[in-house]
Amino acid sequence: MPPPTASTPDDSADPGPDFADVPPTDLVKVGFIFRPHGLDGELKIDPSATDDPARFEVLPTVFVGPHPRRVVRHDIASVRYQKTKRGITVILGLDGIVDRDDAEAVAKMDVFATEAALGLEDDELFADDLVGWTVVTEEGAVQGTVADFMEMPAQDLFVVRTPEDTEAMIPAIDDFIIEIDEDAERIVVRPIDGLMDA
Repeated sequence: MPPPTASTPDDSADPGPDFADVPPTDLVKVGFIFRPHGLDGELKIDPSATDDPARFEVLPTVFVGPHPRRVVRHDIASVRYQKTKRGITVILGLDGIVDRDDAEAVAKMDVFATEAALGLEDDELFADDLVGWTVVTEEGAVQGTVADFMEMPAQDLFVVRTPEDTEAMIPAIDDFIIEIDEDAERIVVRPIDGLMDA
């Protein structure tokens, strides 16, 4: 009879967050890593998940990973900005990411910060918080759910996935957005002809 073999861990099991002192529920997405910038480990960050790119200047630390349960902590080494056709891009330097290979390894990952570090007010929301919320008219008719939020040169847009599984764009301005109901996780909109057409 062959000797017993040691059991191997189940790779599919979720061992929890990489940093037990930072629960995933305490992390807020503040950006997305487009790609490396230059050869010294700097990163091009899309800051559209936050309402103010300058928030990066007051953050001592960020967490980088594909989602909040798989993050690596990095102290911020430098912050500067680049104006592009898409808006402001944050050029971020992080301790521990020192060359282009390091930067390539984290490309297309998200950047998170703790709620405490961001100093959020009780009623303050990030655009990313609204993904998954229900979109309804003033009469209560369901129009779909928020699939994404896009910062555009002319105006910001909510991307709404309709019940027919198509996408519609709603400008994030007072003419269209009547109420953002945090308790109900619902956005009330005023429909206008063609607004919800795919």
